[in-house]
Amino acid sequence: MHIKSNSNGGQLIDMSAAVIITPRDQGRRENNAIGMLLDEVEKRSGLRWIILPKWPTEEIPVICITLADSLPEISVGQAKGLADSAEAGSPEGYQIQIRNKEKQKIVYIIGNDERGVLFGIGRLLRELRMRSGKILLPENFNETSAPFYSLRGHQLGYRPKTNSYCAWDLPQWEQYIRDLVIFGTNAIELIPPRSDDIPDCPHFPLPQLEMMIGMSKLADDYGIDVWIWYPAMDEDYGDQATVEFALREWGEVFRALPRIDAVFVPGGDPGHTHPNHLMALLERQTENVRKFHPKAQMWVSPQGFTDEWFDIWIRMMNGEEHDWLEGVVYAPQSRNSIEEFRKLIPEKYPIRHYPDITHCLRCQYPPAEWHWAFALTEGREPINPRPVDQ
Repeated sequence: MHIKSNSNGGQLIDMSAAVIITPRDQGRRENNAIGMLLDEVEKRSGLRWIILPKWPTEEIPVICITLADSLPEISVGQAKGLADSAEAGSPEGYQIQIRNKEKQKIVYIIGNDERGVLFGIGRLLRELRMRSGKILLPENFNETSAPFYSLRGHQLGYRPKTNSYCAWDLPQWEQYIRDLVIFGTNAIELIPPRSDDIPDCPHFPLPQLEMMIGMSKLADDYGIDVWIWYPAMDEDYGDQATVEFALREWGEVFRALPRIDAVFVPGGDPGHTHPNHLMALLERQTENVRKFHPKAQMWVSPQGFTDEWFDIWIRMMNGEEHDWLEGVVYAPQSRNSIEEFRKLIPEKYPIRHYPDITHCLRCQYPPAEWHWAFALTEGREPINPRPVDQ
């Protein structure tokens, strides 16, 4: 949600010779975000900005990137009032302000936290006008922004079924993650080695678990959340031996990944587990994941439940304490509107919206009147931008 923005019209500032100033004790993720800025500008302009340890004496443009708490340390008397707005403390928010120091242009990117720095840099990248040998910025570009939704994620399905990016290596995934965070994404969701898909693909550059580990580390490098979409695939979780097998199998994944913030287990599609057995399993799996990631959350959806099972699950949600459960997911194959769903679920459980916007056929939002030639050749999950629908 943009609180205040102004970038229409006006003259363009030449930022081609700009330098970057940051606090001396800048954190790892803020440094990674600045590295992203330098790389993406260089790709489009052929120019690579440099980082200076102190304010330049020459009258060249300066981009000052800092957390709000560090602003007094590096400001030169021009930053007064920058962090005084009511939104200044909003999580993941930022301010971008252009100030003048005599004949010098200063662009301040002030993050409320490390993600605010990341998203502020992304917003600057979207506003820059770049071509070979030239970098320009509207002189009246000022913005104070904070997100309306706390969770803004995308599932990254490294598996054969996608027939789009099963051949991507880690550098390609890093570029894609950069593209997502530049537009405000703060979470990615991974798929475990065993799901409703074949276990291997001739295009895989890495086995699935190795790629999960690498993608989890990339997300952590940029400071965004890592979710795992983890379907309960076995036939009978009422059987204790099956539960123990699942604890060992999932535990191997939980142990291997450097970062896990949340696990989301769908009630169906795939999987078909009675609510009593499903909730008992997830309580055990919550203990399991927290051995390796103490703050990891557990989420569940009732998708694919029969009417009978859905009613049982609703009674369980309202009649029992599930202190281990963080929230519930409104997903495809749900039996109510999201407004009705909210009324049925106790308020203490937040609801994550999980719309199916990546499938083109046999899905929640199929393209209207899609030409049969595309339907037959592109498959279920092709590259298919749909900006109006999405």
